[in-house]
Amino acid sequence: MSIDASHHPALGTTLPPLGLVAPDGQRRTLADVLAGRPAVVHFMRSATCPVCLAHAATVQRMHDAGELHGAAFLLLAPGSSPEAATAAGRAARRAPLAEVWATGDHSDVGLQKIALLQHSGTFVVDDGGAVRSARTSALPVSSFSADEVRAALAPR
Repeated sequence: MSIDASHHPALGTTLPPLGLVAPDGQRRTLADVLAGRPAVVHFMRSATCPVCLAHAATVQRMHDAGELHGAAFLLLAPGSSPEAATAAGRAARRAPLAEVWATGDHSDVGLQKIALLQHSGTFVVDDGGAVRSARTSALPVSSFSADEVRAALAPR
């Protein structure tokens, strides 16, 4: 079940100025972390979500196969520094490429928590920060599409 696309940044727009916190407590903005790089940005349902971690492993395999074309990969857990540390620890073996941060909550990108269910999503942004692909869902299995990521990152 996908959320209404009007609730998250539309294609061609930029993600909002999110505040991020690292596992060690360091604070940065999304724009500072991206630093003009194209990226795959996955908003996790939770720091321990096995489906989100499986998506991270898929992105790692895509990177290893050269399908990310140099794009960064950010894995964003809801919460604060402890959640970022948990997500980083769980992702380390499966997705060493992932830069893991926490975002407080995901509501700034339209990913609400409804009936205790945190929506998750994957956004692909280009080097100018414009959203090239957006897939969000209440069900983590539907919040990522490798084919959509490949298409959004394909050289133009």
